Amino acid sequence: MANKRQPKAAVPYVRRMLEDDYLQEQLRDAASALYATYARARKQRASAAEDKRLYRSLRQAATAVRNAATALRPPQPEPKRPFRKLAVVALAGGATVWLTMKLQKNQSQGTSDLGAQDSDAAETSATVRGVPDQDPAAAHTA
Repeated sequence: MANKRQPKAAVPYVRRMLEDDYLQEQLRDAASALYATYARARKQRASAAEDKRLYRSLRQAATAVRNAATALRPPQPEPKRPFRKLAVVALAGGATVWLTMKLQKNQSQGTSDLGAQDSDAAETSATVRGVPDQDPAAAHTA
């Protein structure tokens, strides 16, 4: 039964190998470097262990295989940052509490000064219009 499951698991990887140009390039580089390494080692048999060109092409092949394997892996999800969310919520809550307290303080101070502010505003608007400030009760009696 496990044999039926294996091909299904390989499908996304095969599809990705067929579609991804970078992955194909890395696999081509790895294959050509491995072939060059094999050909050079076969020619030199005994002295192949000391050949610097052989090691360079082997290193290139290993790097290309590693890059291909890295490209084949699915991307890692971004890490969740619960403490960042907590900090934002705490700041928003603190700002709300501070603003509420400030507004309540202004309302309690504003109710005692409200009448004085309205009369100042009325005087200012009457002066701007050029009309003297009249008492409404006195205007009806005249």
